[in-house]
Amino acid sequence: FLSLSLIAAEAEAQWQSYREPVGQLRFRLGLFEPVGSSDGWDMVFEGFTGQPSDLQDFAWGLDFLWRTGRNSGLLFGSSYYKGATTSGYEDWVADDGSEIRHTTQLGISDLTAAWVYRFGGVGVRPYAGIGAGFLWWSLTDEGNFIDFDSPGTPIFWAWYEASGTTFEAFGLLGLDVPLSPMWSFFIEGRYRYSYDELGDDFAGFGRLDLSGYEISGGFGINF
Repeated sequence: FLSLSLIAAEAEAQWQSYREPVGQLRFRLGLFEPVGSSDGWDMVFEGFTGQPSDLQDFAWGLDFLWRTGRNSGLLFGSSYYKGATTSGYEDWVADDGSEIRHTTQLGISDLTAAWVYRFGGVGVRPYAGIGAGFLWWSLTDEGNFIDFDSPGTPIFWAWYEASGTTFEAFGLLGLDVPLSPMWSFFIEGRYRYSYDELGDDFAGFGRLDLSGYEISGGFGINF
């Protein structure tokens, strides 16, 4: 009995010495869905069967959490997302009855920093944070379109593209589940707020809403 007590005490001491590491390297994978509430998106999908929510797709990220206190820290991160959807004209088809289709693709990457606060003491801990960063985006439309300005409204293939850099703000909520003194699992939800003006081949379309929701999960390495 004494031996078991000593082993348990030693294990507890080791856990206590590791439970508050200085930092955590985090890998996450999830789903991102654009909000798509802007005049720019209305113009992109006007007359077509698609909508911005169809661009939901996988997003992945890499974060570094630097713990500045027992319950607080700074989270530096980067993420990448690319979503695509294929749509056709709502009221027009080709002479053979087939759809006239094209693919819309949105790509987003960013560099961010956030302040994070963890609730509770040891074990499973919820956390919340707010942050901001720089965001790079690209939008393309590739496929078949109708030339309404030419006699006979011929179908033609085209590639339209626009890209830019802007700022973003975001909030996050998550739950960190320790698996060992070194490893932990987490689930996290984020909301990003970001806009930019469409230019290049989409000049005159207005603002592009780059906001969206992300739900992800991943693993953290404590050190």
